[in-house]
Amino acid sequence: MGNAWASIKFLLIAGVGLFGDGYLNITIGLVVPILGYLYYDDNKNKVPTIPQDVIKGALSIGMIFGQIGFGLFGDALGRHKIYGKELILTIMGTLLLILMPWHNFGHIGVVAWMFCFRFVTGVGIGGDYPMTSSLSAEKNLFRSRAKLVLLVFASIGLGGFTGGIVNLVLLAAFKGAVYDNVYHLQWVWRLQFGLGLVPLALTLYARLTMKESKPYQQYVATETGLVGKDVRGLKQQFEDFRVYFRNWKHARTLFAVSAAWFLFDIAFYGVNLNQSVILTKIGYGKGPDPWTTLWNTAVGNIIASSAGYLPGFYAAIFLPDYMGRVRQQWVGSAIVAVLYAIWAGVTNHTSTGGLIALFTLSQFFLNAGPNATTFLIPVEVFPTRVRGTAHGIAAASGKAGAVLTAFAFGTITDRIGIQGVLALFSGIMALCALVTLMIPETKGLSIAQIESGELYGEDEGVAASVPGSETSSDEVRLDQDRKDGGSSTVKEREAV
Repeated sequence: MGNAWASIKFLLIAGVGLFGDGYLNITIGLVVPILGYLYYDDNKNKVPTIPQDVIKGALSIGMIFGQIGFGLFGDALGRHKIYGKELILTIMGTLLLILMPWHNFGHIGVVAWMFCFRFVTGVGIGGDYPMTSSLSAEKNLFRSRAKLVLLVFASIGLGGFTGGIVNLVLLAAFKGAVYDNVYHLQWVWRLQFGLGLVPLALTLYARLTMKESKPYQQYVATETGLVGKDVRGLKQQFEDFRVYFRNWKHARTLFAVSAAWFLFDIAFYGVNLNQSVILTKIGYGKGPDPWTTLWNTAVGNIIASSAGYLPGFYAAIFLPDYMGRVRQQWVGSAIVAVLYAIWAGVTNHTSTGGLIALFTLSQFFLNAGPNATTFLIPVEVFPTRVRGTAHGIAAASGKAGAVLTAFAFGTITDRIGIQGVLALFSGIMALCALVTLMIPETKGLSIAQIESGELYGEDEGVAASVPGSETSSDEVRLDQDRKDGGSSTVKEREAV
């Protein structure tokens, strides 16, 4: 009973940050149309393309900084010293976003306010990626590392789905008020974001007091800090990173996981950040008045999420240990490439039902395949001392793709239409499938085996004595330093 409660507790604590990602990130596509009715009545109640891109891309830009920064500090100072700080930023940024002035606020002010505080929120959400993924991989709660990591990751899907439900409930609650005065939509979007903060606030203390992971203590260090002679800090972290990725096999893998995530996020966020646009194209956005238009978009979002988006997250949990991580990512990417190609070809020649079916299938295979594995693989293919940093770099590469699509989607769609965009996404997912073939398979390997370098056909404990070994003497020395308490390397450099 104790182990079961410990597992549930960890899932709740770790999952809540990613829940916030899904809730606060994906639902911006439902909020932007509301902002059009409130602040852009002089532009046919629609936020122009470039301001839309800026608002949607702000969070992803912030996430890039959070993913790299928190990943680096999580490796340098330990998970327990950093975990929880990202949640503080997420809560603070969203609260300030909600406090945007209600009256006499021009177009530039709206965009600047939304960008600034969604950026702050993004830094916090981005920091959650390397921290939560590393802690999940280093916990031994289930017999399967992949199942635990992906069960936590599925909180993103749950957050996105919950955001859609909340949007629907709020629109229903304010229906009469909105018909009387469209300005009452102010309450809808502010409550939409505010309610998403409740689970984050409830678990903040538990994150801040979480203990250090055992693999970090065993393989990296027990004493860390930004200052002090006998503690591990940023200086040794940079050295660990430099030495480890000087090996071309390790560097190639980091490139592959980063490139795959970058390509995937272009297609994934191109669809999800612009759900209101996509749903309008397939018949779930048009209405005779503002409330009906927003309601149709919300209903279409729930339908798509229920049929493909959320089920894909949970289906992905059971696939890595059955078919392998690399195969799961390759197959998922290939299937989505085909679906997007079909969708592009039949957009103007099929019914609304056919289009929603293609949208749903695409969402399912995106989330059951590369969406899950791009999160899982980077946390498994590298040892503990660089796990957070490497995962942060890969995740930041993905968000660079999200930023690209956030800023370019509207402009490109205006020029080549939704058919051309879908054809482009098809080619990008095909490239993602090809890059995936460069990644080594971690199925069946334990944390100890990954730590020893077995994944790359090397064993750090014996590599130095084997002629022709690709594990450098520097790497062996750093490994011994960590076993001695993580401080001898610092002492040696100071002596020199």
